[in-house]
Amino acid sequence: MPDGSQVTPKLKLKQEEDKLTGTSSFRPGSETPITNLVVRGDELSFQVVRERDGREIITRYSGVLSGDTIQGTMVSNWSGEEQRFDWKARRVVGAEGTWKWNAGFGGSRSQSTLKLKQDGEKVTGKYSGGRGGETDIKNGKFKEGEISFEVERDRDGEKTVSRYYGKLYGDKILGKMELNFFGEPRTNDWEAVRSD
Repeated sequence: MPDGSQVTPKLKLKQEEDKLTGTSSFRPGSETPITNLVVRGDELSFQVVRERDGREIITRYSGVLSGDTIQGTMVSNWSGEEQRFDWKARRVVGAEGTWKWNAGFGGSRSQSTLKLKQDGEKVTGKYSGGRGGETDIKNGKFKEGEISFEVERDRDGEKTVSRYYGKLYGDKILGKMELNFFGEPRTNDWEAVRSD
């Protein structure tokens, strides 16, 4: 950005037969359809039209796809006049990102959130859910589409370890969670959805 700051919007592209569509968002819930999407070989261009303070803001992107990266330029009138910036997009591969799921135990349900970073096969991150606040995950691994990690919590002075393992299917993880529920081990189905 002109002030030196960086923003990290998300671009989702979807192909159905010969039709390509997509959305752009700055945060969950702010998805805006992209328009005028053109792909020629490894070059693509599209535009995003948003409204800000009653004014239409048009941002036009063009770039070249190389492996898992698109790099190019964008032109936007967000400041009132057209300005040109460099942009670079990286395909989200693997388990990196924010994942959410609902779990129910003893008649109550709570939402859990997992924020993951990936470096090769090593996965690190923060888990939050239930009454325990946020905690670091342990022994996180991602290999050949499969993820596993542990969450160690202190519940009423007793240390418990929960194990999660599953397979990545695009923006979903399907697997199992092994939990220690009031001293009683349980294995439940686990389905997490990428939320960013």
